[in-house]
This record gives sequence, structure tokens and C-alpha cells, in this order.
Amino acid sequence: MDYIEVEGKTYEEAVKKACIELNAKEEDLDIEVKEIDTKGILGIIGSKKVRITARLKEKDEERETPEEYGKKFLKKMAEMLGIPSEVEVKKVGDRIVFSLSSREGGLFIGKNGEVMEAIQFILRLAIAKKFKQSYRLLFDINGYREKRKKALIDLAKRLAQRVRKTGKPVKTKPLNAYERRTLHTFFKNDRGIETKSEGEGPQKRVVISLRKDKKDENGKG
Repeated sequence: MDYIEVEGKTYEEAVKKACIELNAKEEDLDIEVKEIDTKGILGIIGSKKVRITARLKEKDEERETPEEYGKKFLKKMAEMLGIPSEVEVKKVGDRIVFSLSSREGGLFIGKNGEVMEAIQFILRLAIAKKFKQSYRLLFDINGYREKRKKALIDLAKRLAQRVRKTGKPVKTKPLNAYERRTLHTFFKNDRGIETKSEGEGPQKRVVISLRKDKKDENGKG
């Protein structure tokens, strides 16, 4: 038997019954709630039951990893758009990095990486829905992020020089979360410069300013 329908007073009780019946762990089952039924007198006294259906996951589903699923997801997306591409996947710490390469990469990047960020968001949602948990991941196209990172750091260095010269804080243009984190990390150990994010949503910027102790030394606040 690989498919059953069971009832319990709670969802947990119904799942436990299904696990016993199928001799499997909860993570090995696909579970769907079919009914939540409450009966009683004026809703004060009564009984409640939860009915679920449960089946064993297919072997292919058990073996497939988030990396494999994400790679297939991206390749299928590119195929639907009729754009030849290759996708590589690697783990960097606890983050899954998906790198797509294509001659038409610009279509996936968009202005200031906006399309790329949208694809990353959709990819994260798709993987989370498939595996019932959230994963840290990064989506890159034709090495765009590394090039963008270098350009950002070069800009940040110039802005930091201006801050040191004038003592006044400066703001970047709106940056996405990854770009803001890049700048915060770059200046993390700088003894003279500090950074903070300012703004809401897509209008968030990084403010670069002198560290407070440096302001005090210079008599500027």
C-alpha cells in the first residue's frame, strides 16, 4: 500500500497514524489535508476530526536535491524563452550558487540587474515550495555579480575618499540587498568609515560616513 486516507483529532495525530500505516517517516510522505470537521452543540461541546491523504514520495523525488531541481528549473525557463544557455551549480558555505551562461545573458540581467534579482526571487520560492523549507541561494548570469561587485567597491572607495576629505556623509544610489551587503562587508573593518542602510524597499541606499570617534577627533558631528 502506498496511498492511504486517515483521520485524527489533530493534524499531528493523523500524520502519526499515516506514518505507522505506511511504515515511513513524515518527510518521506506527501500529505494533503482533505477535511477539517467540527461538530457540536452551539460550538461549545463537540468533536473535531482532521482527515488527510498520504502517499509515499516517488524514489526520484527522494533523490532529487535542491541543486538539481533549481538547475532544471532554470534550464526549462531558458528553453521556454528559446534562449540557449548552460547552468552550473556549486555550494559556497551554506549558500547554493546558480550560474547561468548565455549569449543572450543581458535579457536575464535587465537594468541594474533587476530582472536577475526577480529570477532569483522566483527560484528561491520554487525551491522552498518543492522542498518545504527555505534555502540561501544566489543566482548569477555571465559573472555579472562579480563584475558588479568590483564596480561597486571602486565607487565606494571614491565615495569614502570624499567622506574623509569633507567629513560629510554621502549616499549611494538605490541598491539591492546583495549589493548593500557587499558594501557593508567591504567597510566592516575600516577604522575610519562606517556604513548603514537607509530607505525602504527598492529605494534603500547605503550611507557612507566617518566613524563617530573620527568625527569627534576632527571636531565634526
